[in-house]
Amino acid sequence: MSSSLDEKIVNQVALLGELDKEYWSFSRRAKRTHCHGFIKYPAMMVPEMQGELIDIFLKHKPEIKSIFDPFVGSGTTLGEAIVRGLDFQGVDINPLAILACETKSDVFYISSLEEKIFGLIARLDCDKMTTVEVSFPKINKWFLPRIQVELSKIRRAIMAEPSKWARRFFWVAFSDTVRGSCNSRSSTYKLHMKHEQDLCLVGCCFDLFKSKLNSNFLLKKEQVRLLEAKDLLSRASLKSLVDLSIGDIQSAPRQSDCSRHDMLITSPPYGDNSTTVPYGQFSYLPLMWIDTADLRNKVPAALLTNASAIDRASLGGVHKCAIKDVERLRDMSTSFSHSIENLSKYANNGPERLAAFINDLDNSLDGMLYRIKKDGYLVWTLGNRHISAQKIPLNSILRELLEARGCQFVLEIDRIIPYKRMANRNSSSKTMTEEQVLIMRKI
Repeated sequence: MSSSLDEKIVNQVALLGELDKEYWSFSRRAKRTHCHGFIKYPAMMVPEMQGELIDIFLKHKPEIKSIFDPFVGSGTTLGEAIVRGLDFQGVDINPLAILACETKSDVFYISSLEEKIFGLIARLDCDKMTTVEVSFPKINKWFLPRIQVELSKIRRAIMAEPSKWARRFFWVAFSDTVRGSCNSRSSTYKLHMKHEQDLCLVGCCFDLFKSKLNSNFLLKKEQVRLLEAKDLLSRASLKSLVDLSIGDIQSAPRQSDCSRHDMLITSPPYGDNSTTVPYGQFSYLPLMWIDTADLRNKVPAALLTNASAIDRASLGGVHKCAIKDVERLRDMSTSFSHSIENLSKYANNGPERLAAFINDLDNSLDGMLYRIKKDGYLVWTLGNRHISAQKIPLNSILRELLEARGCQFVLEIDRIIPYKRMANRNSSSKTMTEEQVLIMRKI
């Protein structure tokens, strides 16, 4: 039965590709509608692509009821799962990612939210205080004195709101405001100072915040209309069950994770964040201003100690002793073995960087598979990064690591990345312009 189901899925994906060679690039169809537009976040997946894939699986396996995403990010898979009435569990090491996901799946009191926005703006307009509400290392480097005062006014206005669900909605809009008003360049996700002449061009935080707040409110209304039209809300709450947690996916599953999911759909980091997409650096400044106590999960203090803490806690974040597991990984993956051999020709830390990331990824796979039911499908959106100008075949490495655990290969889709929110270059090399979607099945 499973092989027959695999064949049906392969045939449908192939047919769509034959009808339109650029079908899976979604170059003319990708839009960040409803909850997908709440926050700017690095390397976001294409909602329409994830939704299309979910629909294909639901067509051939309608008993699918729940999805797990171990690298939930800004919640693209979450958003597509809940508009189909599916239960969802998501994990991420980044507190800002979990905050964004909570806002996407939070209560849907539109009339009440509108009133609370009016109250927030009124408090903001009446605030005459000039005190700065937060203090953290290098605050004066990253924020002009005027900006610190303006952000403090917004922060006070948010914290005066009595409802935590509304505060979370406000914090997400505030996060984009912090990023938009800081002294770091917008052309990169890493923290790099703007040129001196650009510092005076930073606009008014109030205007940025009010504009983003209004935009997010309209997107929330759109999301509510969509969910109501499908009868997916009950008393302004989702009928779907949503479980979100801040955590290291390498850790052992929680006792509450004993309920298994029908599918895994995710896009893991392409490599160690410090040299690919620095989600932690991107999130650091907003997290210094946001009251993280408003998240449902307690935020580990260690993640907020400096701009590199989240990235160091992510896959491949620590290179020390990584090379000791190389032989074990080489035995499981010939693609990894060849990559290590190629990188060993260069006098740099390329082998250590690759080994650290793949070792951490490998350590996380058993916990992921534990959460998935037998014959459950695994859908991975992957990018093959470069180290020392050598292309690393993450798709092949991951496939081999999963096959070593008995998983069955089903299909791989190649797609061009037309507008993915990533910098054109990072400090190491050009960034990728294509992805692979690897589909496996747990046996």
